[in-house]
Amino acid sequence: MNVTSPFSELSESEIKQRQRWLEFDSISQEEIVAINALLEKHADELMDSMYEHFLSFDETRSFFPTEQIMQRAKSAQKQYFLRLGRGVYDTDYVRDRLRVGLTHHRIELDPKWYIGAYNRAASWLMPRLFAENDLSESAKIDLARSLLKLIFFDMGLAIESYIGSKELALIQHRDAIRELETEKRVTKSILESAPIGIVSLDLDYRCLECNEEFAKLVSCNSTSEVIGKLLFDLAPKLPQEPFKQVTETGQPSQFSANALNFAKNNPTEVTYWDWAAWPVKNQGVYGIVAMFSNATDRVHLQQQREDFVATLTHDLKTPVSATNRAVKLILAGDFGEVSAELREILETVLQSNTTLYSLVQTLLDVYRFDSGVKVMDIKECNLAGIITQLVTEIMPLAQERRIQLKAVLPFDLGCISCDQEEVRRVVQNLIDNSLKFTPAGGTVTVTMSQNDEVTTVSVKDTGKGIPPENMSKLFQRFWQAGSSGRYYASTGLGLYLARKIVEGHGGKISCESKVGEGSTFSFELPNSSQTLKS
Repeated sequence: MNVTSPFSELSESEIKQRQRWLEFDSISQEEIVAINALLEKHADELMDSMYEHFLSFDETRSFFPTEQIMQRAKSAQKQYFLRLGRGVYDTDYVRDRLRVGLTHHRIELDPKWYIGAYNRAASWLMPRLFAENDLSESAKIDLARSLLKLIFFDMGLAIESYIGSKELALIQHRDAIRELETEKRVTKSILESAPIGIVSLDLDYRCLECNEEFAKLVSCNSTSEVIGKLLFDLAPKLPQEPFKQVTETGQPSQFSANALNFAKNNPTEVTYWDWAAWPVKNQGVYGIVAMFSNATDRVHLQQQREDFVATLTHDLKTPVSATNRAVKLILAGDFGEVSAELREILETVLQSNTTLYSLVQTLLDVYRFDSGVKVMDIKECNLAGIITQLVTEIMPLAQERRIQLKAVLPFDLGCISCDQEEVRRVVQNLIDNSLKFTPAGGTVTVTMSQNDEVTTVSVKDTGKGIPPENMSKLFQRFWQAGSSGRYYASTGLGLYLARKIVEGHGGKISCESKVGEGSTFSFELPNSSQTLKS
């Protein structure tokens, strides 16, 4: 709500009304001249007297922490009082006086202090007015009245402006509280009716608040049965380590399709959940909020899809393989001489079928890795030799695309334990990717390094690079780069499968890239591995 202070501006009619109330019409021009002359002559003395008075109080002294600030304030206040005797009390004059009250409210200077300041000014000015003007007693009284009218006019504006600003602040504060209360009610309503379980915990993992959905998760009839109970008494099978990490590190923990058991009495009842735990902070962690969303249906549906794809690709593998063997026999002349025209057609069929067979094999391998049934054939192998042979095999393709492909390998590299065929597949995939996205005249470089614990292989290209927003998607299933403006036949599974193979060896894969300069894909394998499953 946008609220304006009623005293931030006064109209001409309002100003005239106030002046009539204070009987401004009775102030003569001669009296204005006398007051102005006194102020012009003694303004500095008046300021010295007023600030001596201000500095005698601790509360007002704190508004002038340095000499520079005090001198600036004295100069501004001097101009303020000089204007009092110049006889022009229009909207501009009033606006200046109202601004004083707004400033006093902003710096939290209570009105009692500037009421004291006006009293000091009046007490100081009165005797000097009488002493410097040869006036009758009645003229002195009239002059004193006129001075007080001007002072009360000024003081009234400043005080009303201060009160108006205070009023506005209170209204805004009230409206902010109402808005917060409304938001709180809406948020509470959303959380209570949300189809996800939400619970707030203290540092001992005692439930402070929860919604009805969470109460159902832990087999309670209402939230009152949950409040005050320890989370791991309500759900003993829940993993405790993620909650401990949140309290110790102050960082959230998030999980997707995580198998959890909320049942107290059924240790085999497992369902799948997307869940997270966040720290509640205020100068340190003082609580945790956890949210649980049931993902069981999604996981089962995904498993059904993967089983379907696995079955389909497995069934495709046999006829594709059989077709390849038949075509090879025909090309070998086992069924008679093959004409040049027919050979060209058969070679095209064989190439297409080989690509299809590779795709079927990739899909099967993805399924095996995701389902955890893929077993690595770990044995000692010369990875440098594998890379050298692979680069030699791919070299004609690179030359055809006018790209320089080279391997820079030290001579003193030792053997490592790995699945030779799978690691070769990773390197080949990375080189293929670099060749796809590197323009003619570019370079693709394969390097390898080794220490006592790990071996690192990197494939660096001078291609177009990868935008930062795509970096997190590189190793996801079915994701393909689409920013090159060109289409390459791809399943979007190559880098995903590379990640699975590397992680299956207990290693890690990463990418560094800068748009316009190129990319470097690197993977790291332990020198000694055991037979691992994905």
